[in-house]
Order: sequence, then C-alpha cells, then structure tokens
Amino acid sequence: MPQTIAVIGSGELGATLARRLAAGEVFRRILLLDPDAAKAQGKALDILQSGPVEGFDSLVEGGPLERLGEVDAVVLADPPALEPGRLPSEAGEILDRLRPSLGRAPLVIAGGPPALVELAASKGFARDRVVGSAPVAIAAAVRRQLALAVDGRPRDVAAIVIGRPPGRLVLPRGTALIGGVPIDRLAPAAARTALARASGRWPGPVALAAAAVRVLRALASADPSILPVTVSLSGEYGYRGMALAVPARLGHGRLLGVIELDLDPVDRIAFDNAAAGRASR
Repeated sequence: MPQTIAVIGSGELGATLARRLAAGEVFRRILLLDPDAAKAQGKALDILQSGPVEGFDSLVEGGPLERLGEVDAVVLADPPALEPGRLPSEAGEILDRLRPSLGRAPLVIAGGPPALVELAASKGFARDRVVGSAPVAIAAAVRRQLALAVDGRPRDVAAIVIGRPPGRLVLPRGTALIGGVPIDRLAPAAARTALARASGRWPGPVALAAAAVRVLRALASADPSILPVTVSLSGEYGYRGMALAVPARLGHGRLLGVIELDLDPVDRIAFDNAAAGRASR
C-alpha cells in the first residue's frame, strides 16, 4: 500500500475523494489540504472519526497547503484557486507549490479542465506523471445511457470516449459494445443520444471522486490498466502539447503510453474539431 497522498482542496469533491480513499484504505495517510486550513481540518476530523464506525484505519489529516511535504501521489480537487475564470494565475501558483514535493510521484487532476494538464506540462511537470481522471467518470455516464437504450446493465457495456471534455467528445464508431455485440446494431441512435446526454457538463463530485480513485489504483498497480484519461499528447493522434482524453495504459506510478485508435474519417473529423475547439458533430 502506498504511504501518503495529498488531496488539494477540501470542497465537495476533495472531501468526498478523501473519504473514499480512507474507506478503501488505498493509502495509509491522507492529507486534505486547503487554503482554508480550518475547513480542511474539520472535514478530515469527521472522516477520521468515522473510521472506527466503518472499519477503516487510514490516517486522515487536514491543514493548509504549507503542510505539503514529500508524498507518493497528489490529487488536485477543488480548491478555490481552481474555480472557472481563475485558472491562469492562481492555478499556476498552486502547481508551483506542488512541484518541489511531487518529485516523480503522479499528479491526478480530478475535476479540472484539460487546460490544467497543459498548464502543468508548461511548468515542467513530466508528462507521464500528470493525468486527468474525469474521462473515466464521463465514460461511465455514457455506458449507463447506452445500457438504458438496450435494456442492459452498465457493467456489461464497453465504450471509449475521446476528445476535449466536458463538451467536445467523440464516441468512436464500433467501440460501444454490450456482451461483445456492437450497440449500434441493436439501437442505431443509442451512441449519439448517450454522448449528447453526457456532454457539456462535468459529472458530480461522487462520480469524479470514484474516477480519481480508480485512476490512482491503476497508477499504483504493477499490472497496467487501460483507462480513458486526459493527457498531454506528444505526437499521438497528430497533436503535441495539447491535452485530450484518450485511452492510455497506466501502471508503475505513471502513464505508460497512449493507445492510438484507428478512427474512421467521420470520427477523425469529429476528433480534430474537438481538438480545435469547434463543436463536433
């Protein structure tokens, strides 16, 4: 089990994530850090006191950002500095604070826009150590919608979502399956409808927290997993320095590689439009 993780931000997403990490005993020690130290300490104490009731022993501590020391992983959740419209300066200041403590540990961006991944890259963070986990939650929302369309179970549905979340997404043709059967054979309009319903807004804090935990578990594992995450591309799909949601292999504490899908011409145009910031069809 990894030793220490820092969750930056004690808002709804940060507190939910800290609780899930503690209850799952994913890390031995969880630091819940926020510019509002009293808020972080109160939420950390609440989670810590629930441990004997729910049967987990992870140590949860709250405090200011200055408490950040050497850690095994960092999650950027929802501190005030990352609210919409405040990205360029204050988010940069937080990333500057994180970099000395991070070393080679992974940085997971749980709820922020792809621009945060790009900002981290511009500040010298290694691209194989920074991933955005929100696409895991978005893909899950798409799978639920697809399952409803064919009267199936979400756990039986496989689907890949790529693009620029939350609003510029592509569900590549033929990648949505249930029981190995292409869903477009069962319900031709299901993929388009599911994508439309999941696009344009971020999932809620519980879904985003669950997605971040899944990505953290994948990163900590010695057995690589393939998950949809936001990464800074380095020539894949013809883009360099742009953060997009793509399927990637994660494990051993880092991004192991991006999987390039063979997109048909229609999906390729939609993906390029998403990358260019135009609405995809």
